[in-house]
This record gives sequence, structure tokens and C-alpha cells, in this order.
Amino acid sequence: MILTKFTVGIARRRSRSSRNLASAAFLSLVTLLLVGCSTPIFWTDNKVLLYLPGAGRRSDEIPGYIRPWERVKLIEEKGIKGAKAKPDEKDVLLVQLDEEYEKTDSPYIKRAVIEAAARICANYPNPAAEKLFKTALECDDMNLNFSACRAWSKYCAEGAVAKNNAEERRLAVEILSARYKELPYSIAAGSEEENARRKDVRVAVLRALGAFKESDSPLVLETLELGLNGEKLDDGALQNQACLSLAEVTGKKYGSDGEAWLQYLAYTRGEKSDPPKEPSAYARLPKLNNATGVFK
Repeated sequence: MILTKFTVGIARRRSRSSRNLASAAFLSLVTLLLVGCSTPIFWTDNKVLLYLPGAGRRSDEIPGYIRPWERVKLIEEKGIKGAKAKPDEKDVLLVQLDEEYEKTDSPYIKRAVIEAAARICANYPNPAAEKLFKTALECDDMNLNFSACRAWSKYCAEGAVAKNNAEERRLAVEILSARYKELPYSIAAGSEEENARRKDVRVAVLRALGAFKESDSPLVLETLELGLNGEKLDDGALQNQACLSLAEVTGKKYGSDGEAWLQYLAYTRGEKSDPPKEPSAYARLPKLNNATGVFK
């Protein structure tokens, strides 16, 4: 009997203690909401939510400082504006972009600069843009290399550059080809992730070369042939892209048949008397593998 009363007393005291803690917590929360506190309860940049008690600004604005995502947005707007601008205005915007590229260490901002310059110069040859693309392609940042490949392709495949500037097209091919050859690609050259990024850049180079012609430089077919031969650790991406680019460059229809392309390139060098026979349209259609259900 005594033990039962003792147990009930303890339970009642614990119950009162829990209620007291809950009440204290509730009162503290109400006080914070009504009075406010030095450390906000939640962070936001929403102008409406900032009026709520306990709200704090996520990032205070510093006079003269532009946050990185805002800089990227401004750079993108320059690219959109410059694509339709007059030549004098294009020159001014490209100078601004070049300065932006030089003064920043952010790879995201640098990529935005390259893409904006490519958009501005799609129909407008400009030495400042060419210098920018070359610098980005030859740096150690694989992401910048990738953006530079796309920029060169767009720059040399459209508008005035494509039609009237054979020297710049030749120079672009030489720069792209040199970058392809100088990237190490082996287990000893780095980690698997580094090798994968290098391969992505090589694929981008092969894709960019698809925008050129055989007459631009002998290096077009020479570099695409390197892609056909593939490399150690390659999963077929290089060969597949080389086939696609060769089809764009030559107009031939050998599809993804790497051996046929190699025979065709040997024929262009005079090593074979006849080119390989192009497959029929039916033969080039994707075929369904009955075992896997995948089109190839």
C-alpha cells in the first residue's frame, strides 16, 4: 500500500514537471515571437516574410557588392542583349566580358562569360572573343574547356566567321586539335574521375570539329581519326562522337561503323583504291535487339 502511494506520487510529480517544461517552452516561444531576439528563428530574403517576428535576412546587402548568382545573371543578360546589338555596342560588351573573365576566380562566372561571348559573336568575328575562347580552352579547368569547345563550334559554324574567315577557322581547328592531343588519358595520369572529365573534354572537341570542313585543315580528319581509334578506358563515347562528326564533315553515311570510317579515311589518303560501300537507308535504321529489347 505504501509502495503504491509512493509510486503514484512520483508519477504526479513527473507529470507536473513535464507540464511545467511545456508551459515554459510555450511562454518562451511566445515571448520571442512578440519581442524578437538577437538570433532570428528563420532566415529569408522575402520582403514580406521579413516582417514576421523572429525572421532574419539570409544575407545582408553590402554597398557595391554583387552576389555571384547576380553577376552570372547580368552576364547572361549581356549575351542576350549583345546578340542583337550593333557592332560598336558588341565591341564594348566584349571588352566588358573580357575584363570580367580576368578579374574573377569563379569558374561559374568564367563559364557564363564564355557562353555570353559566344552568343554575341555568333555572327560577328572579333579578336577579343577568339582570345577568350583560346584562353579558356588551354586552361586546366575541364569545365571551362568544355564551354570553350562549344563556343568555338558556334563561333566558327555560323554567320560571317563561317563564310569569310578561313584563317580563323584553320586556327580554331589547330587549337582544338592541340588540346585533344595534350590531355593525358591513362590510369597513371590521375584518378578515374579526372580521366572521365578529360574524356568529356575530348568528346566536346570531337563534337566541335563537326562544325568544320575538310578544306579548313587536314587536322579535322586527323583528329577525328584519333577519336575513332579510341583509347584505354574508353567506353565507346569517343568513337561514337567521331562517327557523328565525320558524317557532318564529309556528308558520308557510314553511321556508327567505325571500321567503315577508318577505311574511308584511308581511301582519302590514297591508301585504298576504293571507298567502302555506304549502307542502305534500311541498314542504317536502328535495330531492336530481341534479347535485350534495346534499339541499336
